[in-house]
Amino acid sequence: MYQMMRGGGNQEQATGRIPPGTVRTALKQARGGVEFVSERFGKITYNESEVIRFPQGLVGFPDMTRYFMYADERVAPLAWLHSLDDANLVFLVVDPFTFFPEYEVSVKLPAMLRRQMGDPQDLRVLAIVTINADFARSTVNLLGPLVINARTRNGWQVILEDEDLSTRHRLFPEVVSADETAHVG
Repeated sequence: MYQMMRGGGNQEQATGRIPPGTVRTALKQARGGVEFVSERFGKITYNESEVIRFPQGLVGFPDMTRYFMYADERVAPLAWLHSLDDANLVFLVVDPFTFFPEYEVSVKLPAMLRRQMGDPQDLRVLAIVTINADFARSTVNLLGPLVINARTRNGWQVILEDEDLSTRHRLFPEVVSADETAHVG
């Protein structure tokens, strides 16, 4: 069983936390990189060595297997996971441990997939955000996190068996206004 949580780990326990500042520094476009025309962002540049491959694709997108991270300071600490196979396909992603420090990813994997994933210490976890028109009501998929080997740049979307998790977990805590509090009673 692979278990990924905040902090360090041993052979069967990997850190799912991307070290602070990594999103901003590791995801910046490299000078002299490959130019890509995104439907959402226009012309952007990415470094071929930073392409993340999802051999099985993502849930609902099995043929979209090549992505790159696009850092946008306007949404930090979140980032964009952009498909190279479809200029229209982009996901807002987050390190779930930033918002949910107690979050754990425990998954039983077949031995062959564990070997493909590599050293648990190299694994990082991201979660896909669903943007709401009222951004404060946006949700995050904690039930189907993305597990990425930072060294090999291969990734997998895993589906967890945890009834306490949801595909639509609120990213930000619900804030009750003073008016709403006055009516509770």
